[in-house]
Amino acid sequence: MSKLRSFPILFSVFVIILILLLHKIPLYNLFSNIGFNEYNSDSYDNIIINTISLLGLFYLIKKENVPFKLFSFRVGDLKYYLPLILYIIVYSGGFRDFLNFNFSSIKIEAFFSYTLKNLSSSFLEEFLFRGFILGMFLLKFPATRKGVFKSVALSGLIFGLMHIINLWTFDGQTIKGMLNQVYATTCFGIMYGATYIKTRSILTLAILHFISNFFSMIHELNFIEIISNSTTQLDKSLFNVIVSEIFRIIVFGIPLIIGLFLIYNTDEKDLNKLTSNA
Repeated sequence: MSKLRSFPILFSVFVIILILLLHKIPLYNLFSNIGFNEYNSDSYDNIIINTISLLGLFYLIKKENVPFKLFSFRVGDLKYYLPLILYIIVYSGGFRDFLNFNFSSIKIEAFFSYTLKNLSSSFLEEFLFRGFILGMFLLKFPATRKGVFKSVALSGLIFGLMHIINLWTFDGQTIKGMLNQVYATTCFGIMYGATYIKTRSILTLAILHFISNFFSMIHELNFIEIISNSTTQLDKSLFNVIVSEIFRIIVFGIPLIIGLFLIYNTDEKDLNKLTSNA
C-alpha cells in the first residue's frame, strides 16, 4: 500500500472501488430474513458497510501518515462555516419539507434507520474525500498555494465524478441530471476541501454534511411524495431551459468561488497546522 502513496489518484480510485465492492455484499438479505422491511434492510446494510469503510479509512490514514485532523474549534473559524450553513438552508428549502412533513405515517424504525444511514454516509464521504483523498494529495504536492489548489481541485473533482454512478443506481436518472450533479458536487467538494484546510475539523464538516442530507432528503421516507414529484411536468421551452441552466451554473458556481477564495488566502501556516501530526 505504501508504494501507492506516490500515486494518489490511483490510490484514491483503488480505495473508492474497494468501498463500492463492499457495498455489493448483500447484507440486506440477512435483515430481510429476520423480519425487517425492504427499506430498513437496505438502510442497515448501508450503515454496516459505511461503518466498516470508516474503520478501514482510519487504518489507512494512520498507516500512510496522511495529514488528518478530526476536530478543532476556534470562534474565528465560524466565518468559514457560514457559506456551508447558507447552502444547507437553500438546499433544504429553509427546512420547509421537514417542517411540513407528515411524521404520523412514518414508523419510528424507518426514521431511525433513515437518520443512521445519512449519518454514516455523510461521515464516510467526508472522511474519504476530505480526510483521506485530500490528505493524499497534500502529501504529494508541495506546501504552496499552487500545491493546495491542485490538492483541493483534484479531490473535489474525484468527489464530483463519483456521482456518475447515480446514472445506474437511481431509477429515472438522466445524463443531464447526472452531469448537473457532477458539476454541483465538484464545486461543493472544492469549497468543503478548502474549508477543511482552514478549519482543520473533519468532524464539523461531517456534521454539516449530515444536516444537509438529512433535511434535503427527508422526502425519501414518503414514497408517495417521491412518485408525485417525479411526474411533475415543467415548462420545457428553450428560453426557460437556458435560464434554468444559467441559474444553475451561477448558484453552484458560488461554492467554487468561495473555495478558490479560501485557497488564495491559505498560507504555509495553515498547512503546517494541518500536517503537524502527520
